Amino acid sequence: MDPLEEFLVEYVDTAGGIAEAIEPQVYDVLLPDADKPLRATFDPEALPEHPNAQLLTFGSALLDELLARAQTGGRIGVAFLDDVHLAPHAFETRVRHEISLPQGVSLQLQTTRPLYVTHTLFWFETTYTSDEKEQVLYPLGIERYYGRAVRYLEPLLESERLSELRRWAFPDAPARPLDQAYLAAREHVVRTVTAEANQRSAQLSSRQTQQRERMTNYFADLRAELTERLSKLESRGDDASEERESLRQRLDALAREETLRLDELQRAARLRVQIELLNLLHVKIPRLFVNAQLGFETKHLPVPLTLTWDPLTEKTDPFPCPHCQQPTLELRLTRRDELRCPRCEGRATDAKIAGA
Repeated sequence: MDPLEEFLVEYVDTAGGIAEAIEPQVYDVLLPDADKPLRATFDPEALPEHPNAQLLTFGSALLDELLARAQTGGRIGVAFLDDVHLAPHAFETRVRHEISLPQGVSLQLQTTRPLYVTHTLFWFETTYTSDEKEQVLYPLGIERYYGRAVRYLEPLLESERLSELRRWAFPDAPARPLDQAYLAAREHVVRTVTAEANQRSAQLSSRQTQQRERMTNYFADLRAELTERLSKLESRGDDASEERESLRQRLDALAREETLRLDELQRAARLRVQIELLNLLHVKIPRLFVNAQLGFETKHLPVPLTLTWDPLTEKTDPFPCPHCQQPTLELRLTRRDELRCPRCEGRATDAKIAGA
């Protein structure tokens, strides 16, 4: 089934209406708030047999109306993904294997409990407007315990794993505020859109240069033809003042039209970009939280550490570095017996070298 056809059937069903296929790619549609049914088709060749049908295709008024209805009715949603494996085999061994610690530091796992972690999936619609208009949808998920972008949410929406009800009595894990998640998601999307806009602008500029050259040559040919006729007329010395004046006026009009067309071409080549948040979905997924501590062979006191295990990826999540808070799975011990990730330890070393 065509994606547009799937959208029509699913949207009408969700809205509580009826979409009945009377023949391939031709539907009678009745929406709950409509006065009468409408006939829609996805096949232009079906229009002669169904003259009252509306063609449902990209850019059509009917599709824009249905998309607007769907967006208005589904701005925010909540779902649960509960069918995850929360008792992984050799769990402690796998956690210890994935975390790299310096010599003399040990990882001591204590208690483990599952909590629901909120993931928010944002759908941003970007409109690119120049000599034509195109709309592109950019979905991005933010895992709100750490505040990190995740890429595995969107494929889950196509499965039947999501539920409207919470299966387990696990409490929710602390979540970053929604405004922070939104700003993080928008920042990711803006970077993507900026790169896309730069590429489109370069293509527009190249196309405009070619069109400008063709248009300039076109008007140059017209101007040369009129100039030649005027020159011949003047060389004959005939009493044709009206015709000469007409040719001069046509040359002036041609110059004005050329200026107008070139200005229109330049305006059309300007790329305008608009980003709008359409919808968002909160997906709550259980994750294993492990209370642990780092023990030292020296007299240092143990350092508490919270680890998380993601059942979707079946891996230990990178935890915040005790010094710079950047995600890491490796810690190193400095000469001052400070635990740091390789990144901030490298920066400290560079600073010492620069200071020396």
